[in-house]
Amino acid sequence: MILDGRRVKVPGYEKGNFVGPTIIDNVNEKMTCYQEEIFGPALCVVYKETLEEAIDFINKNQYGNGTAIFTRSGSAAR
Repeated sequence: MILDGRRVKVPGYEKGNFVGPTIIDNVNEKMTCYQEEIFGPALCVVYKETLEEAIDFINKNQYGNGTAIFTRSGSAAR
């Protein structure tokens, strides 16, 4: 976990239940954070060698509702 948002304290709401920004790196298809929806400010980072591998990976997920691509390839981004 690159950024852990679990122990966030919001001034004035110290007894509240908050989740801060969270970044989970090197996620794979066997991890709970990939298999289940996360309701909060969380980013799961997955690395794939090719665009085809990335699309296949995304298409196998039952949700796929928060997908983005970060690439140096203009054609892949299009």
